[in-house]
This record gives sequence, structure tokens and C-alpha cells, in this order.
Amino acid sequence: MIVRTVRSKHLISMTVVAVGLAAAYPPVVASQETKKEAELCRISSDTALPCPSPAPRKEIPETRAQQAANLPDAPQAQVQSSPSNSSPIPQDNPRALLFLPVATSSQRLSFSDKFTIYAHQTFGPPAVIFPAFKAGLGMANPTNHYPREWKDGAGSFGRLYGDSIATVTSQRTARFLTGVALHEDPRYVRSTSKNPLLRTTHALAFTLIDKTDSGRNTIAFSNFAGAAAGGFVGNAYLPHGYNDLTHAEQRMAFQFAGIAIQNIAAEFQPQWGPIVRKLHIQKILPQWWVPQHEK
Repeated sequence: MIVRTVRSKHLISMTVVAVGLAAAYPPVVASQETKKEAELCRISSDTALPCPSPAPRKEIPETRAQQAANLPDAPQAQVQSSPSNSSPIPQDNPRALLFLPVATSSQRLSFSDKFTIYAHQTFGPPAVIFPAFKAGLGMANPTNHYPREWKDGAGSFGRLYGDSIATVTSQRTARFLTGVALHEDPRYVRSTSKNPLLRTTHALAFTLIDKTDSGRNTIAFSNFAGAAAGGFVGNAYLPHGYNDLTHAEQRMAFQFAGIAIQNIAAEFQPQWGPIVRKLHIQKILPQWWVPQHEK
């Protein structure tokens, strides 16, 4: 009887111990498995063996406010200002009246640019219309010793008009060809002084010394060639007594003086330009009058 009781107690004790070991075994196994996986990942870090990734964590969906707060700042729209006027020549540019090309930048002119200036100056509307006024003045105040056919009637107007066209065309053609050959810049360069006397002196000096394509000072051979061509062309058709060397030299001097006057007009254009704009002359003139040779 006593032996049975001892065996029963012993059996109960063994059962309790077995149950306790069974309950404690899973955490221990799991801990050992985790240590093994970490050890395997450390050992295989130098190899290409994949390591088991941890189980994905369940994420809580964000609200719209949180999503908006996490968004990056949106780029702001850039406003691009378009030029109000793409035309190279403003319609109120008074230089369009006298065809005075003025250098507004140091940009070097190509042969095409120089030819454009020459073409507008020589064959543009002012080059055709202004000689008509000169011919009319010649008929109103004719030269004393001109023959009758050069002073009265429609034929005289045609001769005087043709003389003006030939003179201007010869002068500008000679200036263009000489300038291209010697690499002279046909544009006028204004003085940086504000003194009217110094500016006038600069304009007169620019008749003798102008600029090359590279911006250096040079003798204005093109102006001399143009004045000579405009002065001597009349020897081919003017009446007898006016087609000699003396009158040709006089006409050459007048041509040279005309170039100097153009330089003075270009120098003081900022002063007389507003007067032209107030008169709205550009609004009266047609569109085809305005030259396109600004640089």
C-alpha cells in the first residue's frame, strides 16, 4: 500500500515536469531558430545566398490630410514673357527717314548685312523720292549757265532727276564696294561725350576716320571713294562747261560735305528723334518705307 502511494506521487511529479518542459519548449526552439538564421546571414554576407526577409508589417492606411502633407512641393509655373514687338525696326524710328545706319552693338556685320544696308540706301523708297524734290528745286532755281533743255519743261526735270539718281547711286555703290574690299563698317558710331561741340567734332572726324569690322580706327577710304564717284560721274552727261575737272572736284567736295552732315544728323538723332515721333511722321508713311537694316 505504501509502495503504491509512493509510485503514484512519483508518477504525478514526473507528469508535472513533462508538462512544464512541453510548455517551455516552443519559445526556446524559436529563440534558437532565430539565432541560427542570424548566424547564417552573417556567415553568408560575403556570398550571394539570400537571407529570409522579415514578415511584412501591416500598415495602417493614411488619411488624405497625411497623404497631402507627405507629398513633395509641386513646381510652380514659370511665366514666360514674350516680346511685345518682334520687328527689328520700331515703327517710330526716325533713322528710317534718313537711312542712317548707327551701330547700337559691337556685332560684326557680314557681307549680307552690308549689302542689305546698301540696297535699302540706294534702291529704297527715299532714294527714289528725295531726288525728285532736288530736281524740283533745281527747276525753281536753275543754274545760270545751263542750256535751256536743262532749265525748262518736262525734259529738264527728267535730266535733273537723272543727275540726282546717278550721283547718289554712284556715291553709295563706290562706298559699298570699297568698304567691303577694305573691311570697313558702314555704320556710324556715336560719341560718348555729352558736350555738343565735342560731339560735332566727333561726327566731322568720323567722316575722315571710321571703324573697321573689328572695331579699330581706320582711314575712311570708302567715304573718299564715294565722294569721288559722286563728283566725277557727272562728267559723262552734264552740259559743256560743267563736265570738266574743276566742276567735278567741286561736286566731290559737296558729296563729302553731305557725308559729314549725315554723320552729324546720326550723332544728334537722340535729340531730334523725339520731335519726329511727336509729329507722327511714321504713322503717315507706308510700311514699305521703313528700312530693315538696323544692327
